[in-house]
Amino acid sequence: MVRYLPLANGRLKVSFDRNHRIADFYFSEFATENHAGGSTFRHGISVNGDFRWVDSDIIRNMTYFDHTLVGNVVYEVDGLTVENFDAVDIYKDIYLRKVKISNRTDQRKEVRFFYHQNFNIRGSDIGDTAQYVPELLGVMHYKADAYFLASVLDQFGNSIDQYATGVEKFDGKEGTWKDAEDSELSMNPVSIGSVDSVVRYSLTVEPGGESEFFYFILCADQMKNLSELRKNISYTDLEKSLARTSNYWRLWSSKKQLAMDEAANSLYTSSLLILRTHANDIGAIVASCDSDVQGFNKDGYYYVWPRDSSFAAYSMARAGHSTPARAFFTFCGNAITDEGYLQHKYRADGAPASTWLPHVINGVPILPVQEDETSLVLWALKKYFEEYRDVEFISSIYEKLIRKAADFVVAFTGENGLPKESFDLWEERYGVHAYTVATSYAALKAAAYFADVFGDVEMAVVYNNQAEIMSEAFERLFYSEEKGYYARAIIGGVPDFTVDSSLTSLYNFGFRDHRNPRVKATVQQIENRLWVGQSGGIARYENDPYQRRSFSSDTPGNPWIITTLWVADYHIKTGDLPKARKYIDWVISTRNSTGVLPEQVNPLDLSHISASPLVWSHAQFIITLMDYKEALETKSGQQVRADPLPLRS
Repeated sequence: MVRYLPLANGRLKVSFDRNHRIADFYFSEFATENHAGGSTFRHGISVNGDFRWVDSDIIRNMTYFDHTLVGNVVYEVDGLTVENFDAVDIYKDIYLRKVKISNRTDQRKEVRFFYHQNFNIRGSDIGDTAQYVPELLGVMHYKADAYFLASVLDQFGNSIDQYATGVEKFDGKEGTWKDAEDSELSMNPVSIGSVDSVVRYSLTVEPGGESEFFYFILCADQMKNLSELRKNISYTDLEKSLARTSNYWRLWSSKKQLAMDEAANSLYTSSLLILRTHANDIGAIVASCDSDVQGFNKDGYYYVWPRDSSFAAYSMARAGHSTPARAFFTFCGNAITDEGYLQHKYRADGAPASTWLPHVINGVPILPVQEDETSLVLWALKKYFEEYRDVEFISSIYEKLIRKAADFVVAFTGENGLPKESFDLWEERYGVHAYTVATSYAALKAAAYFADVFGDVEMAVVYNNQAEIMSEAFERLFYSEEKGYYARAIIGGVPDFTVDSSLTSLYNFGFRDHRNPRVKATVQQIENRLWVGQSGGIARYENDPYQRRSFSSDTPGNPWIITTLWVADYHIKTGDLPKARKYIDWVISTRNSTGVLPEQVNPLDLSHISASPLVWSHAQFIITLMDYKEALETKSGQQVRADPLPLRS
């Protein structure tokens, strides 16, 4: 399911569905645990006794407010306009929502707001407690070291006037949220097990009048800390919290502006903000907060793939945000194995995550890695260093990360000079892949550069020599004169000439010059055979079956965001900027109303498929757009106008 308005501070992360219901509620020291677990938190409104749940039918606007990590949602019901401002405080673990109500009629309105909490603490609905706590004026949910308090506060000191707790999704019970639909709550004070809760706040809005209040959820690891947090909350504190959060993110997002057209600028800014919400305080950058997507056997995307995160780190660094990039490289330095490789993926706290990469294939032991995940970290590190010349930081991780990873790339080379077999970037095939060769080459060149900088001359020679041997072997074994383009892989000793967008790696990592006739011919194959005729965009590879929505003859698979941008990168390099912009515009057209980009889209209607948002999509958009802008600036006087593109809801 598509996520909207991800909000975060590194420990607390909240995202919403299209109905503006909380769908993900991550909270822990490193934002590791999702306490919503796929359940949604509803909110409803009763006007003069007529109740309804807020959903997309009455929402008129849903976007980020003024280039900040503050959500702005407007809906209308029975002559009332309600405007919500959602935020996660940048310092304290508080999710808050300021609600402003305007009565556009000439009648007094008796209004009651209902807020539903549906915690599955630590991802489980077993053993939770929901209880009203009178001294805290709110309903508390807790289990183990996770405590949450939901309440309301207005400028006159008024809080909730009714509450209810109850059983949800057990013994035939739908949930306490049903109790709200008659506009009255049961006042049941405590429930255990699979539970939910609702709180009510009531007010009167005069004809033409306005009013406002805050709904909030406080988060803590202990009851005493929750109590202390609640006792220090006033309406003024909440106003200050919203203001400082808005001001912080407005300043953060304006650090490096591109000064392009509104559509490109808007998606650039929202992409940066969305990337930041996926990064925590120890450098973990998770692939997606979308907990609904089940990529494989009830597992999702809320993990650190070093591959995806390398692009995210580089894109943020390039946009002027060195701190999260540096934290990610530190994370990798702590995570790298003694052998010098990074594992398939990690939890946000740095622990190894679930994996479907085996240790054995056909009875033969293998190393369960995707080598490009290790190599891309070195590539991104060099990009970071070129941007900041951060000698002290690079020096601190040279032995710990750079040398270890580079030595692994050298050791993980077969007798033919190519990398040994590993899994591909699509996590589907085991073999020697063009993408892996290109990124390994880039890693060795980066390591040689760093070795030379730090006077490690002998190792610089080793890394450079190995890179050149790899390059020669690739040319000899991957190119076909008969086919006229490069293979995407060698699997079981046999070249695989399936046209694959990952072959764009040949020029994107400096492995081959974009002017090379063989590269040009390969790109022509990609554009001719992977362009999705129904919708536009570039598919991953020919006859891609993954979540495929159409089997039309002009649809080789679903179009992906990153693959389309990779082809745009080629045209930027060749100087064909109008064509590059067409690919960029197609990507812009796939965003939703809050600027979220997915992994891939449905070729039938451009609806989002799989993880949405996807960090890699946003990172690649930033990288490509910045390349495009720089290329524009080198063409003196040339202007490329972009027409406004529609938002996708």
